[in-house]
Amino acid sequence: MRKFDLVVVGAGIGGGSLVYNLKKQGFTGSILVLDRGDAVATGSTAYSAGGFRNLWTTPVNQLLCTKGMEVLGRFQADMGVSIGFDPCGYLFTYYAKSWEKIPQAAEIWAANGVDFELLEPAQIEARIPGLKCGVDHVDPDVREYLGFEPIVGGVLGKDCGSFDPSQAAAGYFERALNDFPQKPVLQLKTEVLAVTFDAAGRATGVRLKDAGGAEETVEAGMVALCSGSWTNGILQRSGLPDADLMPIIAQKRMLFITDFPDKDPRWMQLPLTIIDQGIYFKQESGNFMIGKAKEDTPDSFDTTFEPDFYVEEINQVMQERMPSTAVCKLKSGWAGLYDTNTADHNAIVGWHDNHPGLLLQVGYSGHGAMESPAVGIGLAELVITGRYQTVDCSPLRWGRFREGNLIVEKIVI
Repeated sequence: MRKFDLVVVGAGIGGGSLVYNLKKQGFTGSILVLDRGDAVATGSTAYSAGGFRNLWTTPVNQLLCTKGMEVLGRFQADMGVSIGFDPCGYLFTYYAKSWEKIPQAAEIWAANGVDFELLEPAQIEARIPGLKCGVDHVDPDVREYLGFEPIVGGVLGKDCGSFDPSQAAAGYFERALNDFPQKPVLQLKTEVLAVTFDAAGRATGVRLKDAGGAEETVEAGMVALCSGSWTNGILQRSGLPDADLMPIIAQKRMLFITDFPDKDPRWMQLPLTIIDQGIYFKQESGNFMIGKAKEDTPDSFDTTFEPDFYVEEINQVMQERMPSTAVCKLKSGWAGLYDTNTADHNAIVGWHDNHPGLLLQVGYSGHGAMESPAVGIGLAELVITGRYQTVDCSPLRWGRFREGNLIVEKIVI
């Protein structure tokens, strides 16, 4: 029977950050990384929009993302891997009622050194080609049907932007596998059937099935779940009661690629922008990337791409706010999964209170790409020294749900 000091489930950016930072901080134990894909970063990491921002109102999210941005900004220099790091900015736009709350958030951002700018409608229109902040150009019936209101202001995170999470994950594993004397073992095309526990509830290893269908039990001193939407399935098959599971569901999220509507050079300097009904867009390798969460998405592992959602839901709104986008034709797109934390939409990080040796990094709810570079540093500190040092991740502990200490953004943006 094989035995490792640590088994990591998931070879996305979260697992990569954890493994690399453990080795970098001096962890000398043996590590096995397991993933069902045929390469690293073939799960949710591959389908991320790759945005990063520190425009948060909860300290833990703000600190994690600020640290993560620092790591990503140095990634090519430190790791020798290009990740398409682009501090193009992150622009949120607001209707009047939501805008009333922004002064409170601005005080928090200013106090914590966030580099941001409050924009007036004319300044927003100057940055986004063809966008009209007013609504007089929209047919009144259409305006009512879509719930359109004037955009009265915006917040620009000036050093926020986007990157390629898949390349970052690949970089973490490349360095972890090549830079240290005791190399981690990366085993792909492998399904983790369950975590094994002893009579006291301590994690003792995993049961797995390899590409050939052979099953095996691997012993481990610790098990780290970086397994996203698949986490509860693994734990249910492990025999854990519902009370010990995560409050997470799998939700499909889609991204759509179109041409830009015209040759305006501002498209190439476009900040990641959020407009009406949660539609967001950015420049992606010379194309227009557009996304929007589909309302009431069920708990499902369905990743069927739905082109009609762009035509009937997204473009219908965009061509009213940005008339020139009426000519944007869908070129391609994809669907991936969020591991959505239904309790407070924030990550679940650290040791499981009821199961010693079970380390969690799940439930990111769409924030994993931007937060996991810093979380990996923190979890490595926790494993090696017993405490967080760089950023205190303890507010994201599993126990907060039973304690009633949820992490709730004061201003939803």
